Amino acid sequence: EDEAGAVRSLDEEVVITEGVFSWTAAWCMMIWILCAISSVVLGLLTFQGAGFERISEEISFVRARNPPYGPVEQPNMELKMRDVNMPFRYLLPQVPLFFCLASASVGLFTVSYFVNFMLLEDQGHKKVVDICKLISKGVVVYLERTTPVICIFLFLAGWYVFVTAGWGTLSCFIAGAALNLISARIGVGMTVQGTGRLAHAMGGVLPHAVQIGIRTGSIGGLLATSLAIGGMAIMWLWLLDTNNLSGFGSGASIVSFYLRVGGGIFAKGAEIGSNLVCEMDDHKAAEERRVFELQQRIMDLEQAR
Repeated sequence: EDEAGAVRSLDEEVVITEGVFSWTAAWCMMIWILCAISSVVLGLLTFQGAGFERISEEISFVRARNPPYGPVEQPNMELKMRDVNMPFRYLLPQVPLFFCLASASVGLFTVSYFVNFMLLEDQGHKKVVDICKLISKGVVVYLERTTPVICIFLFLAGWYVFVTAGWGTLSCFIAGAALNLISARIGVGMTVQGTGRLAHAMGGVLPHAVQIGIRTGSIGGLLATSLAIGGMAIMWLWLLDTNNLSGFGSGASIVSFYLRVGGGIFAKGAEIGSNLVCEMDDHKAAEERRVFELQQRIMDLEQAR
């Protein structure tokens, strides 16, 4: 759990809220380092021929020779070719897959480091902290309202995927959707947290503020990329069929589409609300100016009498 942020006073009027240390991010850094080391070791063992053989059998979409990296035993031993709609076997390319897992682990380690780096920065003045809390509440409401609708569409689409493609593609579909939801939740939350800290840091040293902005902005993109690469590699190692991997992209795309639509609706609502507030402020200022002018005229008339 994250430690409570300490508050220190710079002077009698300005109070700066300090950042917090995230034990969750620290533990994640340790876990992802271990995952990266394990992936590199397994990749080296496989490259030297000391790993476990994983043989995949798929349906061919082209007429070509059997893959040279495949096993000797093929479904059609009398033929040296693989024909259209005929099964064939090949050895799973485990070295590139373990390299993908190592890269994803390094990416997730970097995300955890950037999260802890950002959270340790000062949160800023009380007004900045209050505004960030309000924005965070809006983000939570947006996700709470959007997620149930997305789950309904995922259930309907998942049922169709299961009927047409089977449980393997459905597993990839669920994995892609779940990882995309996790990425969206963490990415948006960390962006909101980092925006207030960046606004406060802009009043100080500019290079440091730029560093905070770059690292905060890279959290969401690097998290989504790392989860996608790692998720695809794990599903291929597990299911041994590239045809099932189409479900991974389908699940992630559905979540991205509805989050995009929902985000546009909420953003438009916030824009309309801000415009109404601005119009009310302008109208109030105009009314106050007219009242002041009327009071001045009354005072002038009284003096003239």
